[in-house]
Amino acid sequence: HTFLGNKDSKIDFPATEFATQLDRLLAMGFRFVRLEDAVAGRISGRNNLVLTIDDGNHSVYHMVKEVLVPRKIPAFLFVYPGIVDSRKFALTTAQIQELLTLDCGVGAHGWFHEYMTPKAWAKDPAKVMKEVTRPGPLLKKVTGSQPEHFAYPFGVGAPEAGQELLKAGYKWIYTADTVVAPISVDANGNLDPAIDPTHIPRTLVFRWYLPTMFKKLEAWIRQP
Repeated sequence: HTFLGNKDSKIDFPATEFATQLDRLLAMGFRFVRLEDAVAGRISGRNNLVLTIDDGNHSVYHMVKEVLVPRKIPAFLFVYPGIVDSRKFALTTAQIQELLTLDCGVGAHGWFHEYMTPKAWAKDPAKVMKEVTRPGPLLKKVTGSQPEHFAYPFGVGAPEAGQELLKAGYKWIYTADTVVAPISVDANGNLDPAIDPTHIPRTLVFRWYLPTMFKKLEAWIRQP
């Protein structure tokens, strides 16, 4: 999420520490691929990882330049555009546009990172719908194209929200949790039918989860 060196945060990693983690994954035999290539079926093999970064904190800008670019690692940024150009802690439009030239993709992460859970939908569906409908038009202005990827704020979305996101033009909609779940997409870009396209799992990397994550990935890479 952030690369500020905030020792009190479970989702913040200093850029130097993050670089060490990436180097470890590369040494294990994984390779990082673009999310757009993965969902289009333009990758081969089984040891592929997609790096996604949520929220759009300003620290992402320098981390990409200092850590990802030298390693030629692509990333996909899930941004909630309600903060773009209006909060000091957020990326600016100019920074996002520059990151697009540095092998970063951009998708939506809600409008203002409000809950989209079943409980939130039951309480105030109109509020949840703002998270659905508002990000796309602004991100299109920033990036030049309509976003097709959406990641639920806080990693959870109501089924009704998922259906509304499909109506809004999103094709790939992601959850987030402490789970390492392989995702299969065939050469024609068809998602594994066992996976709900409105609830595609992603691994949420808390600091305390790192040992477990590496253990699971090491087991994966050892499989024949």
